[in-house]
Amino acid sequence: DTDVTPFDTGAYASRQSFVTGTVVKDCANLLKKKILDYAKELLPEETRKLRLDHGWIMAGKDPAISLGNLALESYYSLGNSSVITAEVSEQVKKNTIATGCCFAEVEVDIKLGKIKILHIINVHDSGKLINPKLAEMQVQGGMSMGMGYGLSEQLILDEKTGRPLNGTLLDYKLMTMMDTPDIKADFVELDDPIGPFGNKALGEPPAIPGAPAIRNAVLHATGVAFNENPLTPQRLIDGFIRAGLI
Repeated sequence: DTDVTPFDTGAYASRQSFVTGTVVKDCANLLKKKILDYAKELLPEETRKLRLDHGWIMAGKDPAISLGNLALESYYSLGNSSVITAEVSEQVKKNTIATGCCFAEVEVDIKLGKIKILHIINVHDSGKLINPKLAEMQVQGGMSMGMGYGLSEQLILDEKTGRPLNGTLLDYKLMTMMDTPDIKADFVELDDPIGPFGNKALGEPPAIPGAPAIRNAVLHATGVAFNENPLTPQRLIDGFIRAGLI
C-alpha cells in the first residue's frame, strides 16, 4: 500500500546485490564501530587503538578480548549492559555499468529450417564475484532464456479476443535439456570502486545477448539476415526462399 509503505529506490536493473550489499556493508561498519566503542570502555587506556580480526578484539598485534566474551559482557554486565545492534536505512541512488558478450557457433540445415547450437559462451564483467558458483549458474539460466527467445519461444494471441493460444507448456515451446547445448560461462573480474564489495550487476545481462549472437551466427553461416525472433523453421525457410537459397 503506497499510502503507508516507505519510499524505496528499489533494486531494479539487476541491482539486488549492489543495493543490498551497500546497506549490509554500511550496517556492518556501524556495528563494528559500536563493538569497538564498547571494547574501549572495558580495556585499559593504553589499548584503546583497537581493531576486529577473526573473532578477536586486537590491541595492536595482541588479542585483547574475544568477540564472544565481549558479547557476554555487554549482555550480562551488571554495570554496563548494552545489547549491541545496528540498523541502517538507505536509498542507494548510485549505480555502475556491467558489460558482457556472447559467442555462438551454429549449424544451419537450410532445407529443414533448423538451427543447432554447437557451442555458446557468455563472458561478463560483473565486478568482483561474491558467489562465483551462483554467478555461473545465473549465467546458465539467463543463457537458457536467451536461446529460447532466439529459437522457439513466442506467445501467440487471438487477434480478436487477445486470448493466448499457446498458454500451456505443451504449446509454448520452451527449450528442454535435449535442445540445450553445453553452456559455458566466464568472467572478467574488474573491481568496481562504486560497488559495495567491488561487485556489479549480473541479473539480466546473461539473458540479453544470446538471441542476437545466434541470429548473427546464422547470418554469418548463410548470408541471410533475420530481424525478428524467434527463428522458427517457417521463418527460416521463408527467408531462405526469398534469398534464393531454396
